[in-house]
Amino acid sequence: MLNRPTWVGAKEIEIYQGMTLQQIGQTLYDEGLIRSPGWLELFARFNGTSRQLTAGVHPFHGSMTTWQVLLELEQPRDVVRDVTLPEGLRKEHSAHILAEKLDLDEGKLLAYMHDPAFCRSLNIPANDMEGYLFPETYKISTSSTEDQVLRLLVSHFFDIFDGRLQARAREIGLSMHEAVILASIIEGEAKMDSERSVISAVYHNRLRQNMRLQADPTVQYALPEGPRRLFYKDYKIESPYNTYLYPGLPPGPIMNPGRASLEAAVFPAEAEYLYFVARGDGSHVFTHTPEEHEKAKRSTQNDRLRSW
Repeated sequence: MLNRPTWVGAKEIEIYQGMTLQQIGQTLYDEGLIRSPGWLELFARFNGTSRQLTAGVHPFHGSMTTWQVLLELEQPRDVVRDVTLPEGLRKEHSAHILAEKLDLDEGKLLAYMHDPAFCRSLNIPANDMEGYLFPETYKISTSSTEDQVLRLLVSHFFDIFDGRLQARAREIGLSMHEAVILASIIEGEAKMDSERSVISAVYHNRLRQNMRLQADPTVQYALPEGPRRLFYKDYKIESPYNTYLYPGLPPGPIMNPGRASLEAAVFPAEAEYLYFVARGDGSHVFTHTPEEHEKAKRSTQNDRLRSW
């Protein structure tokens, strides 16, 4: 009845979310902690706890009976893992990282991300979560479910894009969703924190003058196989996200922006620039007129050729 194992010593075994009773029993048997997986299953069913065994790192020692092993398995032993979501990820990439790091179902994560009702329950003013999966390094319990993890990320978004930033967005004539869309474009363009507010100013100025944003990251988002290097033909791709073809903001965020880009979207620099071009080192040349812009493009192209 005691069914003691022959193994002696202390050992920690991680039980993963979703493991069946049979899988748990086999794992403990393979580790020498119980003599028979069948005994563990029998005791669990007798105790009415066959579905109440908890994920986590459980401590065991060789003097424990199978019954004591079962009682330990019923104790919550949380395991927390660090999960980093960098700035500028699309929701699909975020889902892949979360699934890989936390042993979650990637399909379920994506289904939740595209569920309008679930989005509304989290106060997201859109039909999917693009833009609201806040990039950060999180400490997340491995016992968390797909919806719990997404709730955590979106909750942190609202911690950052708080009442102050929401009020500022309204003050400059943007809805929260429009501010997030703009922040996502800034995230795609900016390589240097010092330039984010200036890039934001360019887009605000173009919007006020009813100019097309002509933002390359929006074209990248429109490409079925993107992101990749853009070619001339790509700028003609038919998509509401192509800001070379359509004026105003695209219909939704194109990636998940970080704090600096969200701040820049609602606090643009006081600058009258309408154009910018990348130098190739992460910085940009900002200009006011089409003539200055063309000159800047020629100059940066020549600099790149000389560097080759």
